Amino acid sequence: MVKTAILVDGGFYRQRAYKLFGIKSGKERADELEKYCKSHLNDRREKRELYRIFYYDCPPISKKLYHPFLKKQIDFGDSEMYFWMTEYIKELTHKRKFCLRMGKLAKEQAHYKIREDITRKLCNGTISISDLTENDFSLQISQKGVDMKIELILLL
Repeated sequence: MVKTAILVDGGFYRQRAYKLFGIKSGKERADELEKYCKSHLNDRREKRELYRIFYYDCPPISKKLYHPFLKKQIDFGDSEMYFWMTEYIKELTHKRKFCLRMGKLAKEQAHYKIREDITRKLCNGTISISDLTENDFSLQISQKGVDMKIELILLL
């Protein structure tokens, strides 16, 4: 019997699961992840036993940020995504064999930025500033500590 550890990049998994399987509640998404991870234990050549599922992610942002197009503060702590992510992480903490390794968001450096494809269109004259919409801006926020936690587990 081979003991098996599974490492999950939470942010990547959430994006792919949304694109492949659509919208689900936090509980449904957590159950889906557990089932998906355990499906990797099935191998005809060798018997595998689950050691742990190491889940790496960051908690949701709860900060208020100024949106330059809307010209107002956006409260992420009162957003649907914040409540969904909080439920999802809570559900994962109740799952057997799951070890959550949470990093931090660089909240102080979070900001909105005009998307690169829109910047190119502005520069080449395809669109003008008056053509900009709310969707032409993206939230820029980076994670801290998640990659280091993954590297530490790989060294063990």
